[in-house]
Amino acid sequence: MRTHVLLFALGVSALAGCASPDGNTVAEKTAYTLSVRDEALTQLYARDPTAKDTIAAAPGYVFLSGFAIHPGFFTFANAYGVVQDNATGELNYVRMTRFGIGPGLAVKGYYVVATMDSAEVIAALKEGAWHGGVLAEASFRFGDTGGSAAAENDSTTEGAWLWTHTGVSIELAAGVGKIYPEDELNCK
Repeated sequence: MRTHVLLFALGVSALAGCASPDGNTVAEKTAYTLSVRDEALTQLYARDPTAKDTIAAAPGYVFLSGFAIHPGFFTFANAYGVVQDNATGELNYVRMTRFGIGPGLAVKGYYVVATMDSAEVIAALKEGAWHGGVLAEASFRFGDTGGSAAAENDSTTEGAWLWTHTGVSIELAAGVGKIYPEDELNCK
């Protein structure tokens, strides 16, 4: 049991600073987050041309850029991103931390774009929401070399796209996580 607690603590500690927006000021960090989101959306629309209309038609969506490790039976992930309310155009900056169990090996940087089906789900994510889900992925991606195949089912989103932009993974996991407001970036 002590080994599992120690492994969990080490995993969370290792990820604490791995997925954070670049910049020294709030303006630099928000601009960086939006530029990474825009690059990820460009990649997504090239991979799945129907995604653009699906995202535009949804009440809102969340974008996350994260880093994950999966050294055997436990997986840890940390991410930053933005929730967009499509009805109002309002942006809320968020963080995500996730822990899961299941077989696999992974060290990867990844993107998630997920649509939300109601104003209530958007509000819950902006305030901080727990979520659970399952993930299966096989990827090898460095620069323009390789590819990624993933499937994810999450309790808080309607449609989701997940892909590794850098790294390797072969994993199957069930987990729980929390998306919570990035207070520093949301101060107006």
